[in-house]
Amino acid sequence: MAIQKTTRSTVFGTIFGAIRAQSKPLIFVAVFFVGMVTVWFGYKLWVVKRERAVQYEFSSLITEYETISHDKNPEWDALLEKLNAAYEKNANSSLLPYYLGYKVRILLHQGKKEEAIATLNKMIADMPGSPILALYQMEQALIQLDSADAAVQTAGLEALKKLANDTHNDLRDSAQYYLGRYYWANNDVDAARHVWQQLVDEQRDEKMSPSPWVGYVQDKLALTIV
Repeated sequence: MAIQKTTRSTVFGTIFGAIRAQSKPLIFVAVFFVGMVTVWFGYKLWVVKRERAVQYEFSSLITEYETISHDKNPEWDALLEKLNAAYEKNANSSLLPYYLGYKVRILLHQGKKEEAIATLNKMIADMPGSPILALYQMEQALIQLDSADAAVQTAGLEALKKLANDTHNDLRDSAQYYLGRYYWANNDVDAARHVWQQLVDEQRDEKMSPSPWVGYVQDKLALTIV
C-alpha cells in the first residue's frame, strides 16, 4: 500500500509539474491575445471617433458651400482653401473623395475646367469599386464635352459612350440621355434617336419605376413605352 501511495504521489506530482511547466507559455499567449484584442478595439473606437469629427467638419463645409452659392459675390477662394486644408488634415478618412467632389464644384464656379477635370481624375483614382464611381465618371465626361479643346471633347465623348454602353452601369440610363442630348445639340438627330430609342426599349419592363429620363426623351422624339 505504501508503494502504491508513493507511486500515485509521484505520478500526480509529475502531471502537476508538467501542467505548471506548460501553463507559463499558455498564460503568456492568453495575455498577449487579450492585449491585442484590447488594442484592436481601442483602435476601432479611435477610428469611429475620428470619422465622426471628420463628418462634422465636412458637414460644416457643405453648409458653408450652400450659403456661399447664394451670395452675389461668393468667396470661393476662401472656401477652397478650407477644403484643401481639411483634405490634407484628414488624409486617412473615407470622406476624402467627397472633399474633392466639392472642390470640383468650386473650380467649375470659378470657370477652371481643366483643374476640375484634373481633380476628378484624382478623385476617380481614389475610389475604385465605389458604387458612385460611374456618377463622377459621367460628370468628368460632361465637363470634358464642354471644353474648348477638341481632344478633350473627344475624350469626353468616348467616355460617355462607354458609360452608355456598359450594361453593368447602374447609371446607364443617365449616360444614354446625356449622350443623346449631346448628339441632339450637335444636330445629329439620327444618332440621338438611336441612343434614346435604346433607352426607351430597355425601360419597357420597368413600368413601376421607369427611368426619369424617359419623359424627356418622349418630349423630344414622341417615343412611348408600349
